[in-house]
Amino acid sequence: MKSPLLFAAVVLITTGAFAQIPNAGFENWTGADPTSWATSNAAPVYANVTKSTTAHGGSASARGDAVQVGPVVIQPILQSGDGGEGFPVSVRYAAVTGWYILNSVNGDGFGCNFNLFKNGSPIATGAQILPAAATWTQFSVPFLYYGAGVPDTSILQIQLARTGGGSVSVGSYWLVDDLAFSGVNTDVAEQAAPLRFSLDQNYPNPFNPTTVVTYQLPVAAQVRLSVYNLLGQEVAVLVNGQKDPGIYEATFDAANHPSGMYLYRLHAGSYVQTRAMILVR
Repeated sequence: MKSPLLFAAVVLITTGAFAQIPNAGFENWTGADPTSWATSNAAPVYANVTKSTTAHGGSASARGDAVQVGPVVIQPILQSGDGGEGFPVSVRYAAVTGWYILNSVNGDGFGCNFNLFKNGSPIATGAQILPAAATWTQFSVPFLYYGAGVPDTSILQIQLARTGGGSVSVGSYWLVDDLAFSGVNTDVAEQAAPLRFSLDQNYPNPFNPTTVVTYQLPVAAQVRLSVYNLLGQEVAVLVNGQKDPGIYEATFDAANHPSGMYLYRLHAGSYVQTRAMILVR
C-alpha cells in the first residue's frame, strides 16, 4: 500500500467562507452553548466552553477551559450538531480549516478530531494535536479517506489533547473561530487506515445514562475496551475481539450504575490508553 502521506490525489476548490459548517464563526449562542453545537458544559456544576469576545472574525469565538471538579480535571469538548450528532454533508471534502489560540500547560495541545460518515459508518477522519499559539493561528487538518463514496454526515470535535495521552491541566485553554471545509477529495480508489492508535474523550461527559466512546486502529488488533470504577473493579466490557483497521464507536449504558467517576481503558495490541468519565444523575 502507498505511504499514508500519498494516499490520495486532492483537487483544491475555493469554497465560500463558513458556508458548509453551521455557526462556524460561533456568532450565535443559545443559552450557554453555541447554536448548532454541543459542549461539555454541565450546568449548574460547571461551564468549561464559553463565549469569548476575543474573535478572529465577527464579534465572538468559542473558548474551552480545563476545569477542576472535585478530584477530576474536566477537559472542554465542542462537538458539531444539535446534541453532538453532526450535520449533513454531500461532498468528499479534503480538509477542515480554521483559526485557533492555545494557552498550553504541561504540553496540552489543541485537539482536532474530524470525521465524515456514510450511512452511520465512518469513511474519513482528520486528527491532529496542534501546539501552543499565543495569537490567532490558521490550521488545516486534511481528511484521510479509507472508504469510498460520498459522506452524508460530518461530526467535528475540538478538545484539549496530549500526545501520548494523559489528563489535561488546569490553566490550559483554547479559542476557536471561523471553521470551514476546504477542497474536494476526488480519489475514491485508494483507501487507507487511520494513522495512529487513539482513544478519544467520551461524549457527552458528564453523561446520564449513556455515553459514546470513539477509538481508532491503524492496523488490525485484538481489542478490549473496558470500564472500571474507582476501586479498580471492571464494571463493563464494551468491546472484546479482533478488529480491522478503522474508526469505531462503543456505547456505555450506565443506567444500572451509581453516579461518580469511572475510568475506561483501551487495550489494542500493545497500545494501552485510559481516560476518565463522569456519570451525573
